[in-house]
Amino acid sequence: MLTINNAGDVQKKALIDLPNTDLRDPKLSITPSGQILLIAYARKTNSENRTLGTRNLCWVSQTGESWSSFKEFAEKGWWLWRITWHQGLGYGFAYNRKRNAINLFSGDPRRSFHRHVSSAFSLTKHGKGYPNESDIIFNKQTAYALIRRDADSYTAQLGVSHFPYKNWKWVDLNRYIGGPAMLKLNSGLAIVAGRIIKKGKLVTGILTLNLKTAKLTEQLILPSKGDNSYPGLVLKETKLYVCYYSSHEDNKSSVYMTQIDIDELIE
Repeated sequence: MLTINNAGDVQKKALIDLPNTDLRDPKLSITPSGQILLIAYARKTNSENRTLGTRNLCWVSQTGESWSSFKEFAEKGWWLWRITWHQGLGYGFAYNRKRNAINLFSGDPRRSFHRHVSSAFSLTKHGKGYPNESDIIFNKQTAYALIRRDADSYTAQLGVSHFPYKNWKWVDLNRYIGGPAMLKLNSGLAIVAGRIIKKGKLVTGILTLNLKTAKLTEQLILPSKGDNSYPGLVLKETKLYVCYYSSHEDNKSSVYMTQIDIDELIE
């Protein structure tokens, strides 16, 4: 866990590890009580790196320097990708590759976090396979979900649901988006970031998404190639901070942070 300043200089470090366990794709969020919540998918392995079991784990911290003991949440075998907080509750989609489906979970992962909707999107219901990584944003009582897919047409899906978020309608976005991240700008527009295909290459792109028409508009390609993407987005006043990884320098994966003027991005 790195604490950095706006220039990207590392100020403090903390380490969380478990024996013989791969803590995959950690995500941070701020709980309604102001704590920092860390989630990760824990893949326990043997000496031959074979998977012995998987589970979703979470930790909390007040400062990011010292962390609580872990707590298991959600369901074994379902990878809870990211948590978004809204009106005191956390929401997140979990996926299972063999089931070709995603389930929506809600609650507080440190207390009670349960399945909210089963098969919100699935091959069985919607005829499109392998939904997986995701992000959710809220506009008052409407939720928008962006879902990556890695089967058949490989096209991402935009889901829309109104409170209590039990019924979802889906629109095909007609393009691939890996490691999707989404940030609301206003009631009709969101920033989308992720791995996209540009001239036959996989790169990390910044796009805008019209939430009413589901139209994606490419705005910027970040320096990236090879193994890349999985961005994080933070908007502070008029500055968009994007953290992502890429292997475009010397074919070695490195983490990058960039600062973008939001007014210039969406002109």
